[in-house]
Amino acid sequence: MPRLNLKPSHKAIRDYYATLQQYAQHAVRHEGAVSNPFAFLLDSCAKQANATLIPQYAMRTGARNRIIVDGVILDAYGLPFAYWEAKDMDDDLPKAVQAKRDKGYPLDNILFQTPQRAILYQNGQIALDLDITEPARLIAALQYLFAYVPPVLDNWQTAVSDFRAHVPDLAQALKARIEQRYETDPAFKEAFSGFYETCRTSINPDLSQDAVEEMLIQHILTERIFRTIFERSDFTSRNIIAVEIEKVSAALMRHVMSRDAFLKPLDRFYVAIEQAATLCRDFSQKQHFLNTFYENFFQGFSEDVADTHGMSIHHSQSWILW
Repeated sequence: MPRLNLKPSHKAIRDYYATLQQYAQHAVRHEGAVSNPFAFLLDSCAKQANATLIPQYAMRTGARNRIIVDGVILDAYGLPFAYWEAKDMDDDLPKAVQAKRDKGYPLDNILFQTPQRAILYQNGQIALDLDITEPARLIAALQYLFAYVPPVLDNWQTAVSDFRAHVPDLAQALKARIEQRYETDPAFKEAFSGFYETCRTSINPDLSQDAVEEMLIQHILTERIFRTIFERSDFTSRNIIAVEIEKVSAALMRHVMSRDAFLKPLDRFYVAIEQAATLCRDFSQKQHFLNTFYENFFQGFSEDVADTHGMSIHHSQSWILW
């Protein structure tokens, strides 16, 4: 993450302290009020990092218990990389932290905060414990919070560039193989034609053959991701679209290298995305992460396909998965 551009003279910092001072004049000390200035400050920092602060974020602990964190900071792909828990001015912060630990709150990068004090946990350990009534120490706590990158996110960010480099070539190779086999292999032509008609019947009667080719390419490139991230070994046998697209995939790869061998250049990317998805604690968060990934990937890989046939990946995969 980039280093935040924060100084004591900056408006976001001045506004934070000014609001707390106004609350003090009215003897306002409860969490619902004194947490607001810090939320505004966090939101300002998140925007600098091309991230988003989500207040009152519902998630699951490692033990699958539902909790609501006061705030989570999501990156551009919707992956959480920092958390925030606020307490009021009269709370014993270390005691409150222990209570949250006992409930299974994430400790990989979370800031526990009152207007007087901040305790930052990173990788399960206390990284900072500071009096934040002075701007310099408040800024230090924020810099530490936003600078930390969980190892799985570091792997993911590195893999994205490799993914973009390899996928266009693999996609073009698949497209060429589809067209060649369509012309020379009657069994494949029959399987593809049957799948095309199924898609026109089930999804859109105006669907073009090019769009269905793209659907097949996208499915071959992404089947492992859906199967592993959503932990559904029956992913490819859930409905007629799933069954038919797998038949076409098998026919395409028949008499040549296996699908796993063909996709070997993407193996490190698959591992990275599978690891990154572990930061998503429930089904909807995983779904949002993958949707955002597809939007970013297809805009970078094939804008024409994203604009003209954008429905293909979202609609076909949703037909197959849900």
